[in-house]
Amino acid sequence: MYGADPIPTRRPVQRAELPDLAPGDHVRLIGLPGDLAAHEQLEGAFGRVLHISGNSVVIETDEPYTASGLVHRTFFASRYQLRKVEPVGKMGDRDLYDDEDDSE
Repeated sequence: MYGADPIPTRRPVQRAELPDLAPGDHVRLIGLPGDLAAHEQLEGAFGRVLHISGNSVVIETDEPYTASGLVHRTFFASRYQLRKVEPVGKMGDRDLYDDEDDSE
């Protein structure tokens, strides 16, 4: 009774590795970032990291989105909602990024 092995009551939580982000990195939002109507515009959106504090990340989206009648370019996200996008080539002095949706 007192020396018994513990009973496993839940499966271990498996989490994906958090991306190692720095300001200036290009990222993509994974899925819907929330349940508000404005968040539907951000599904799979691309952006650039502006600021990081712990797991909170401020990104500047490539395309503006409308929320509450205002047009926004910045969005506050969590590292769990982001995937780092690597450049696939260059055109002149600009980096090109793959926008193909590769489900992980």
